[in-house]
Amino acid sequence: MKRSSFLPAILGAALAFGMTISARAETLIQVTPWLAPNVYGSPSFPGAEANAVQGLYQGLTSFGTPGTPTYFKAQTTPVTSNQVIVTGFPSWLGQVDPGTVFGPGFASELGNRMHFGLSAIGSDGQQFSISQMSFNAVSTDPFNALNFGFAASAYNYGTGYMGVLYGGDNALGGGDDTFITGGLNTQLVDAIFGRGSGNSFAAYCPALPLLCTLVEQQAALDDAAAYPGGPFKFTGTYTIGAYSGSGTFDINPVPIPGAALLFGSALAGLAGLSALRRRKKSEVLGLTPTAA
Repeated sequence: MKRSSFLPAILGAALAFGMTISARAETLIQVTPWLAPNVYGSPSFPGAEANAVQGLYQGLTSFGTPGTPTYFKAQTTPVTSNQVIVTGFPSWLGQVDPGTVFGPGFASELGNRMHFGLSAIGSDGQQFSISQMSFNAVSTDPFNALNFGFAASAYNYGTGYMGVLYGGDNALGGGDDTFITGGLNTQLVDAIFGRGSGNSFAAYCPALPLLCTLVEQQAALDDAAAYPGGPFKFTGTYTIGAYSGSGTFDINPVPIPGAALLFGSALAGLAGLSALRRRKKSEVLGLTPTAA
């Protein structure tokens, strides 16, 4: 996974050519991809959200208790397409019956969504508000199916997006910061740390979830993961004023045994994919973008 920001690229290029950088107010935006529990129904999402915000505030790439669904960890390696599916039945990282596979603490999880964690830090007295922030995500699959975004004024301070006002030391940390987790989104702050927006493909049972067998659940998940059949990237970009920062997931395909269960043969599978492409991508792929 890739993390980037506009400011370091400018500074690095300038220093490489021996340019002198004068101190001026700027906003550094760093984006950290991570796999989160499903915000829609997962009992562990609030804990994972809190760990992500605290981890990013402390400048860490992981935070929380390893081996639990609330653990925050930056995704620094490629993921497989079945690991980034949210589901209408219990699953985790591409496996159904997660309570048996991963342990009782995962029993009620509903899959995983790709999120773009946010760290936005002003320098030299630069302040900004979360109302100035916008977001856009694009994917390199044939449909750009994960594409979505939020315009400026869509975000608000809260448990998932924490504003920070520096204390007497005029620096991040040090035990004297003030945290903004409510009120008007136009409040000026020195920094913002957030769990970030995200998206993933979704899988649902053709029957009612309670009537769906584990085999049918796994087949539904695998079929959702079959698209697009090759590697692709998913990139999210935050913009605040003149500054922006991006992060990227690299997604690799996996063999899909469930496709054989539903389509019966490779020929039928190709015919099914052709039919899917003729439908609206929102209908085909069950898109569930995470709200701001």
